[in-house]
Amino acid sequence: MGRMKANENGVKIILWVVAMFLLLQFLDYDWNILNLHLFGGSRPSNDIHKNIPYDSREFRTRKIEAPLNYEPNEHISIIPFGTPPPVHIPDVDARIIVITFNRSHSLRRLLETLNKVDYLDDKVVIEIWIDRNKNNEFDEQTYVTAKNFNFDKGQKTINIQKKHAGIYGQWIWTWQPTSDTKEICVILEDDLSVSTFFYRYLKKVHAQYDHRPEVNGFALQAASLKHGGGKGPLHAPDENIVFLYPVLGSWGFSPSRDNWIGFQNWFREAHKNKTFLPLVPGILPTLWYKKELKAGTHENIWTMWQIYYAYSKNERTLYPNFPNKTGMTVNWRENGLHFSKAVKVAGPLVKSWDERLENLPEEPVHLDVNGTVVKY
Repeated sequence: MGRMKANENGVKIILWVVAMFLLLQFLDYDWNILNLHLFGGSRPSNDIHKNIPYDSREFRTRKIEAPLNYEPNEHISIIPFGTPPPVHIPDVDARIIVITFNRSHSLRRLLETLNKVDYLDDKVVIEIWIDRNKNNEFDEQTYVTAKNFNFDKGQKTINIQKKHAGIYGQWIWTWQPTSDTKEICVILEDDLSVSTFFYRYLKKVHAQYDHRPEVNGFALQAASLKHGGGKGPLHAPDENIVFLYPVLGSWGFSPSRDNWIGFQNWFREAHKNKTFLPLVPGILPTLWYKKELKAGTHENIWTMWQIYYAYSKNERTLYPNFPNKTGMTVNWRENGLHFSKAVKVAGPLVKSWDERLENLPEEPVHLDVNGTVVKY
């Protein structure tokens, strides 16, 4: 009897050991030598050149160390979509928001030009916002580029979207001012370069026109088409250093605070109505939006919503009108949402300060969508 009981106990011990061994295959990757998985997938890779979700809880539960390039620091903010970043540097004169996804070389080029800008000894912060793809993965090389950048003229923060935000989330919700916000904000996509004078220009035009309710913001680009379909590039008569125009310029846009708050509040509600289409008669963007809508890719055109809002409120964007088609930004027109392949750069950049900016007109000239001077 004693021998039989001992054998039974031995069998129980063996079965218990086997059961624990099998259980560990599913619960702990370090013991999963049989490569078994309850829900599919495989052992996570430490290869930093692959896209993986950055989630500290995942790193803890799987008992692997985060790749070297993901060392947490005070600048890294993992944030929920549509809410302000938890790391927010207040009381600045200028907030430069750089939105990016997976073009690390473009990001590096833009950041290098931002380091050469004259910020007039103002307090400046650069916020770099990195989006995720629809699988909630972000591009690690883009993150490394952002982390390795040293901003000589101010402070820098890096915000990785908590989940895929898309162009809507990156553009519309990264700056959320309040009614007492005093800072100048400019939003830049990563395929731009900026003039060393762009901030000096923004300070001038904000000071001159921010009080005007019809001015919804300030474009930095020079090159633009006529959105009504008119021939030739958009350009005011040469004697005008700036002009007002019904459609925003997104190759560097600095919103007017109150107008941006109004647009955000309207968009938050309007976008909930799945039957509403932000179509404006008589302009090319409406045709583009309809084409994208048919293809199911209309979420790539956030500007259509701002164009509609500006149309409904009779708002205008202020554009520069420098000689020789120069601008405060240039777009490298690289492969991405808006260009299927890289094309000729739109430029060139402003290289010298135009003294006419020291005496901006009280009433800028107004152009319609075909570039014709009109009375407002």
